[in-house]
Amino acid sequence: MQASAPLLEALAHVLHLNDDQRVYLFELAAKAAPSTAQRAERQEVDHQVQRMLDDLSSTPAFVIGRCTDVLAWNSLAAVVFTDFAAVPEERRSYIRLLFTDPAMQRLYADWEEVTRLAIAQLRMETTRYPDEPRLAALVKELTDSDARFRRWWQEHDVAARGEGTKILHHPSAGELTLDWDTLNCGPDPDQHIIIWTAAPGSDTHDRLQQLRHTAQ
Repeated sequence: MQASAPLLEALAHVLHLNDDQRVYLFELAAKAAPSTAQRAERQEVDHQVQRMLDDLSSTPAFVIGRCTDVLAWNSLAAVVFTDFAAVPEERRSYIRLLFTDPAMQRLYADWEEVTRLAIAQLRMETTRYPDEPRLAALVKELTDSDARFRRWWQEHDVAARGEGTKILHHPSAGELTLDWDTLNCGPDPDQHIIIWTAAPGSDTHDRLQQLRHTAQ
């Protein structure tokens, strides 16, 4: 028997859950109901979305799907973060890169915070799709290979993708302070466009313009 919505709301209130934790509770309670949606083994990005990414020539942006797969990106994102095209498609998971790519670990000034947030987002996803074999395989891989992931995964934190500010230590451009926002990607709710912007007139804005010429 599934718990009613009022009961879940009362429980969320008693436990002082935040918004992400409340969503997680409701999805956890509903996971017993089988999903009829058919999901492809790997998602594909619509060509209009790729066109939009390419048009954002002054703004790094990429699309994240299930399993934190990096599905598409623009040229500036490849210069700011990493050359995603050089990563085999089956290994092109953002959370995997955070643990396995030393350059990505050096890039983030607050790598642990970024990584723990990615783990919390991944846990939210595993609750939404408890029978997704690729998610289970990714969690097992990282659990077996990295003690930090194993320890932080056991904390059971959850989070949805939203917005924030990150400081990057770029190897050629220096320090970048970027605001990031998440947009839903049209017909596929499991695709999110992550857009990184800088305040006009800031040092980071000027440095992005310099990197833009590198990307062209």
